[in-house]
Amino acid sequence: MTQLYLIMIENFNNIYLLVLHLLVTGLFGVFSYRALLAPHGMVKEFNMDESSIYIIRCFGTFIASFFLIGIYMIFRPNGPEGAFIYYNLIFLLGLFLFIYDLLFYFKKIDKNITAKNSITDIGINTFTLISSIVLILGLSNKIYI
Repeated sequence: MTQLYLIMIENFNNIYLLVLHLLVTGLFGVFSYRALLAPHGMVKEFNMDESSIYIIRCFGTFIASFFLIGIYMIFRPNGPEGAFIYYNLIFLLGLFLFIYDLLFYFKKIDKNITAKNSITDIGINTFTLISSIVLILGLSNKIYI
């Protein structure tokens, strides 16, 4: 069992990048759970109508794919080797959500809708964006083969 952990650490270059990958994957897991299995909480949190549950679950299936691939990469023999598309998609997702959430939070766009977001949303997007950059740079010798 200890040998498996050492292989995982080696696959991710060091323990810090493995832990960062685990945190990002965990974040996707939490969002997937909330969107797919407990969407009513998100409806209430973002001040949406019950009819939005359908689209919340649709987005949840999209994020669940990132979650499952992230878990798979932890246990596969080559780790993140060749997975540049996965990490670049996380970067783009984080970038676009960060920009949109920032503009929405400061009411630069979509001023007339009743949905809301918080500084926590911006913090989570900032974490996702910075983490993806660190993972891309730290794993560049493995993901770009």
